[in-house]
Amino acid sequence: MCCSLPAAAVLTRPDRDDAEYLELASRYTSALTLPAPGGEGVLVAPRWVLTSAQRAQALKGSKGVQSVHVRDAVGLVQMREPVRARTPSFLYRGDLAGKTVIVVGHGGDGRARAAINTIDRLSPSTFGLRVKPLDEASDLQGSLTAAEIGAPVYVESADGIFVAGIHTGSEGQDWTLFARASAFAEWVDDVLVAAEREAQEELLGTGTR
Repeated sequence: MCCSLPAAAVLTRPDRDDAEYLELASRYTSALTLPAPGGEGVLVAPRWVLTSAQRAQALKGSKGVQSVHVRDAVGLVQMREPVRARTPSFLYRGDLAGKTVIVVGHGGDGRARAAINTIDRLSPSTFGLRVKPLDEASDLQGSLTAAEIGAPVYVESADGIFVAGIHTGSEGQDWTLFARASAFAEWVDDVLVAAEREAQEELLGTGTR
């Protein structure tokens, strides 16, 4: 039986105080909500938000959005202005087998909550987290719901906090699915480099017209 209950849409343990999940989220400030029509994402450069392909596509033509790029299950949204007061996070390109990760999402009240889980299923391009019974669960176990599609999951190492993946959907009641950061990191690099090159060309007056 599922041991977690919804706290503002993020699934959390029923025997833990919501304040603990709110406090944990204060470490992961690159996680953010997207402009209408809504969704979740993570800041990976001052003007770039990584999210799911579904969320990115929905933002085409939205106020404040300059461009949208999609590849498979993920999308990059270029904002017209930098997202201030937040520090972007780098993508994790290493091995995730057996790793403890942190999911972050914003519920209906707009407040970020973070929760801990472990990777139970892993492929070259995806991974899955299972909602575990209380006797197997971590102290602040949690997971995400469909309301947090596009939300980031983080992994910590001696080098810092990194984005391990992006929430893309669910499987049944107990599994949350993610696109693995290492599978699309090179594509993200290419999009950001190409955009910077285009901006420089326009600044110098050498871009195409």
